[in-house]
Amino acid sequence: MMNDEDVYREIAGKVQFPDSRWIPMILEKIITPDEGRILLRMPMSVPEYAERYGVDETEANAALELLADKGVCIPLEKEGELKYFCVSGVIQVHDATIHGAVNKNYSPVPMEIVEMWRKFRQTEWLEMLKAMERMPNANHGRIVPSWSTVKDEPGLTPAENLRTILEAAPAIAVVDCPCRWLEVQAGELNKPTFVCISLTEKSVKYIVDRKIGKKLTLEEGYDVLEECEKAGLIPSIGRKGSPKQICMCTAKECMILRAQYLYGYDLWDRSRFDATVDADICTACDTCVDRCEMNAISMGDTAAAVDTGKCIGCGICAVTCPTGALSMTLVRPVEHLTDGTKYR
Repeated sequence: MMNDEDVYREIAGKVQFPDSRWIPMILEKIITPDEGRILLRMPMSVPEYAERYGVDETEANAALELLADKGVCIPLEKEGELKYFCVSGVIQVHDATIHGAVNKNYSPVPMEIVEMWRKFRQTEWLEMLKAMERMPNANHGRIVPSWSTVKDEPGLTPAENLRTILEAAPAIAVVDCPCRWLEVQAGELNKPTFVCISLTEKSVKYIVDRKIGKKLTLEEGYDVLEECEKAGLIPSIGRKGSPKQICMCTAKECMILRAQYLYGYDLWDRSRFDATVDADICTACDTCVDRCEMNAISMGDTAAAVDTGKCIGCGICAVTCPTGALSMTLVRPVEHLTDGTKYR
């Protein structure tokens, strides 16, 4: 039989981190070695669990649901049968285990795993991002401009209109941001966290079933977008296909943008827009300097200046400019969104 240490390492391998130091330690806080062995035998239905372990289906269901509540397995219905699958990606297990902990879906909850995940993001995760950066066909994400700053732009496409993205989504739900929840709870950051938006029927069902978030109406989705604009959170989505979620985060805390902001990684594409300044009406108030998450705006003697090499086109600076001196200007062709070419 596989020894206890190997169980946790085997599960780490299933989420693409077989040599991780942090993930086995996190798993050890959440599950027992025997629970880990169950995960390694998945996928598994309730009847299959009951037969394998010699228990009735009520007990089998409770055991599998507990693992799902802990965030280490995902219940999915395939071909009319509900089965439980071991987590298969590091972002999946990162988000699910944090959501299970912060929502206290089981007891006792090892809240220290939230800090351990932060240390993972600050160390081992960077090596994964380095590999992702080199992958030419990787599904890099992209920044979406804040809706109010581009809503009147005639060249705006549905793929970069946040309201249109919500309107096209089969379902909408919101959960806490796992990347910055700890900083907000510790008083290190004053930004809303209950603003991470999911847009697929399966993800929304998972959120509701696991009691880790809330299903939203379209109008409630608009309200979340507005809240994020006011708070200065950067919207981003996946580059390819229909968006599965809208991430609303800060450059210093986001799992992806943090590496871009601090270390110059090139992973998340900028939007098609750059912030521009009308120097004639700029009052040099510094509001935009404080709002910019990428340090792309500096203040001269009489007006702000934008470094377009650093600007990612999120528009959060323009949202609160008191005179309207800052606006978003369309500077990249639509091919920037469609053919994978990065137009600087």
